[in-house]
Amino acid sequence: MSLWQTYKDSVFLCRQRLAIQLDFAIISAQNPAGELKNPHVNLCLDKQFEAILHQARLPFRAVVGASADLKFQEKSWIVFCDKLQALQLARKVRQNAIYWVTNNKLFLVPVLYQETEEYLGLFESRVILLAD
Repeated sequence: MSLWQTYKDSVFLCRQRLAIQLDFAIISAQNPAGELKNPHVNLCLDKQFEAILHQARLPFRAVVGASADLKFQEKSWIVFCDKLQALQLARKVRQNAIYWVTNNKLFLVPVLYQETEEYLGLFESRVILLAD
């Protein structure tokens, strides 16, 4: 299965529901350009990206993107910004793609990849709520 197809099958582990009328991006700084990195490197990349988000004064919250079987999980961020800004952030951290959510509609949007943006269904249907 291609990495793009894997992205299309992702689910999101969240601590709380989001209002369905919100627009936001889901961006990870881990495993840039789809190259698996060790956990220490990924932690450093994640902390650097968190600092970028703070510096840009963008509201954000943590989320985990995962394969449907939950065997692969990647720390990510829900970032409340416009789509253009989300794409710029993702380029900065060398990501193949981002997820864009608008009015509960989930899209997979290429960044480094030469693919076509795809509608993946309702974001709400991909959320797994985690108990505290």
